[in-house]
Amino acid sequence: MLDVTKWLFLRVNTFPKAQRFVLGQQIEGSALNSLRLIVEANNARTPATTLTKLDALNVELEVLRSLLRVAYEVKFLKGNSLTFIVAQIDEVGRMRGGWAKRYASRSKSES
Repeated sequence: MLDVTKWLFLRVNTFPKAQRFVLGQQIEGSALNSLRLIVEANNARTPATTLTKLDALNVELEVLRSLLRVAYEVKFLKGNSLTFIVAQIDEVGRMRGGWAKRYASRSKSES
C-alpha cells in the first residue's frame, strides 16, 4: 500500500490546481487512511479487533477505487493509469482477504 500511496501522491500533483485541493485531497486522504488501517490491524491485540480494522480497510479501498474512477471520468487520469493503480489496489485487497481469513479462523478457535 505504501507504493500505491506514493504513486497516487505523484499523480495527484498533475491534477488541475483547483482539483488538487478537492478530489486530489480526498484521494490522498483515502490512501493514507488505508495505510493507517493496515498499521492498526497489524498492531491490534485481538483477532476480533484485527478483523474490524480489516473490514474498515476493505471499505476504504472501495472508496479509493471510486474516487479514482471519478478522476478518470473527469479526465484527470488516463485509462492506463487507472487500470494500473486499480490492479495494485486489488492486490492489496486480496492480501487483506487472506489476512482476514487467517484471523477469522483464529477468532473462531478462541471462542
